[in-house]
Amino acid sequence: MLVGVDASQIEWRVLLELSQDEVGISEIVQKQDTHALNQKAFNLPERVIAKIYLFRTIYRGTGWSFAHDPNFMHVSTDPKFWDAIGEKFYAKYSGIDRCHHRWCDLVLLGQPIIGPLGREWEIPLQKDFRGELKIPWTVFTNYPVQGTSADIMAIARVSFWNRFRRLGLDKRGCKVILTVHDSIVVDCPDECVWEVVNLFYQVFDDLISNIKKLFHYDWTVPLGCECKIGMNLKDMKKVDRTDK
Repeated sequence: MLVGVDASQIEWRVLLELSQDEVGISEIVQKQDTHALNQKAFNLPERVIAKIYLFRTIYRGTGWSFAHDPNFMHVSTDPKFWDAIGEKFYAKYSGIDRCHHRWCDLVLLGQPIIGPLGREWEIPLQKDFRGELKIPWTVFTNYPVQGTSADIMAIARVSFWNRFRRLGLDKRGCKVILTVHDSIVVDCPDECVWEVVNLFYQVFDDLISNIKKLFHYDWTVPLGCECKIGMNLKDMKKVDRTDK
């Protein structure tokens, strides 16, 4: 049986931590449905559109890019329509907007963006098709989020592996077979499934305290996970630790 874990909204939660955006953090703490709220606030036709929009616009996508994206063209092919939604998004999440502009200032000054866990990103200006320098918005809004997310998942993987071996699961037919981006997958006998599920949840329960222990940084935004089980990666079913 396969048991997998995905970090919940890791990119969004990391950006909220980096920006300390009060509205976004409040939605997470209060366990609100951010995508449903944004669907209504931005007058989008479907929740899934609001969800995809959020995970793309946090990297400062332009109205033109959304208007020419097959995932959004059925909503509108007018760049002004999407630019207007972008203005609403950054008005709502003004802390993210301010964070992006702070990073922009650093890039323009030739200084690195420094993440809370010590990683640095020095991002040069780019040239457009005319050979003129331009601000690489989609690059410098991406690197700190993806890099910090990678650091967090590295902590989760090491924490899981240490507990996995301490419990002797590696001696009981369990194998860690896949770890990509924000996912970890274990292949294990049926009798070990719920032990592995609970272990994954414990790892994410302790993740913030482990960040503090390893990096001396007080992480504030809740971090969570979703576990799934199934006979193959295509047919995985979400489970909670209380489902057994």
